[in-house]
Amino acid sequence: MKIKKSIIQIITILPEFTHKTTEQEIRERIEGKDNDLIIIHDEDKPAGFLIAYNLDEKVYYNWIMGVLPESRKKGFGKKLIEQFEFSAREKGYTTVQVKTMGKFKAMQHLLTNLKYEKIGLDDKVKIILRKNL
Repeated sequence: MKIKKSIIQIITILPEFTHKTTEQEIRERIEGKDNDLIIIHDEDKPAGFLIAYNLDEKVYYNWIMGVLPESRKKGFGKKLIEQFEFSAREKGYTTVQVKTMGKFKAMQHLLTNLKYEKIGLDDKVKIILRKNL
């Protein structure tokens, strides 16, 4: 499986990503699972990405996503989530899930506007949000 170089490039640039997820970590996380690697472009250059995979036969999980600072406030985050949800529906999933941290207020706001509901916290104190499709 080939991980697109633009995803790795975006990960290395994003200031919020204190852990720079590697190509090997991505491979290990999605290997053997139904998955999507979505890249969105701002004109002709990559602006953001989303990596998703199935948690089980009903739940499709938005594991990691980001939009470059210069491409923010242009709707790219919303478009990435909409593409993720469309793919999940097409594949037959009934629920989508994502985790975020309390410090990412813009992400929380976006997810709330897209009708995601907080369902709890994981063991690392990330907020778990779900949406029924």
